[in-house]
Amino acid sequence: MLLPGLIWYILFKYLPMMGLGLAFTDYGFRAKVSFIGFENFRRLFNSAIFWKAFKNTLIISMANIVFYFPAPIIVALLINELKSLRAKRVIQFLIYIPYFFSWVVVGSIFVTLLSPSSGLVNSIIKLFGGDPIYFMASTTYFRPVLVSSYIWRQMGYGAVIYVAALSTVEPDLYEAATVDGAGRWMKLFNVTLPSIRSTIVTMLLLNLSHVLLIFEQVLVMYNAAVYDVADVLQTYVFREGVLQGDMGYSIAVGMFTSIISLVLVLTTNKISSRFLDEPIL
Repeated sequence: MLLPGLIWYILFKYLPMMGLGLAFTDYGFRAKVSFIGFENFRRLFNSAIFWKAFKNTLIISMANIVFYFPAPIIVALLINELKSLRAKRVIQFLIYIPYFFSWVVVGSIFVTLLSPSSGLVNSIIKLFGGDPIYFMASTTYFRPVLVSSYIWRQMGYGAVIYVAALSTVEPDLYEAATVDGAGRWMKLFNVTLPSIRSTIVTMLLLNLSHVLLIFEQVLVMYNAAVYDVADVLQTYVFREGVLQGDMGYSIAVGMFTSIISLVLVLTTNKISSRFLDEPIL
C-alpha cells in the first residue's frame, strides 16, 4: 500500500534534487554548461525584483497562516458541538467540497464573483449606492482576495482532520470536568484543546513547510496590474526559468527558497519541543 506513495516521492521529490548542482552553472543559455560558482546567488541577492518577490511571499504566506490557521480549528469545534450525526456529516461534506477544486476553478469562481460589471459582490455594492471595485486589479484588495480564496478552499480539509482528532478525546475527561464544576469554556481550554495539541502543532508545522512555496493560486489569479503586491518567489522562478530560459538562476532561487523553508520548519519544531513538549520531527 505504501509503494505508490514511495514511487511518487522518489520520482517527483528526490530525483529532481539531482539537478540542484545546476544552480552553480550557467545552464539555460549555452550549449556547453560551465561552472560559475556562487554567481547566481550573488545575482539574486543583488536583484530588487527578487527581494520584492521575497517580501510579497512572506506577507501573503504569513497572512494565510494567521487568518487561515484558526479557521479549521474553530469550525471543527463548532461541528463537534452538534448533537446530530447527520448534520455533522452534511456540514463536513459541504465545507470539504472546495478542497477538490483546482486553483484554476477557484480562481475562476472568485474572478466571476468579483467582476466589476456582473459580479455578485459588486452588484451588492452598487445596490447600496457604492461604486464598483476592481478587486482583481487593485493593489489594495488583491492580497485579501488571495487570503480569502485560500481560506475558502483549504478550511474544509483542515476541519476534517481536527474533527477526527476531536473524536479521540476521552469522554471520561469531560465527565470528570463536569463533576469538578467546569463549564463549556473551561472544558474547551482545559480538556479539548490540550487533547488535540499534538495535531495542532503538526498542522502548524505542515503549513510552515509550504509557507514560501505558494504558486498555483497566485499564478492563476494575478495580473500585471498587481505584480508589485502579488509576484511571489515561485512565480518569479517560473518566469525566469520557464519563460526566460535562465534555468541555472531559477534553480538557485528555488534552492534558496527551500533552505529558508527548512529553517522555518526546524525552528518551529524546536520551539514546539521546548515550550510545548511536543516535538514533531
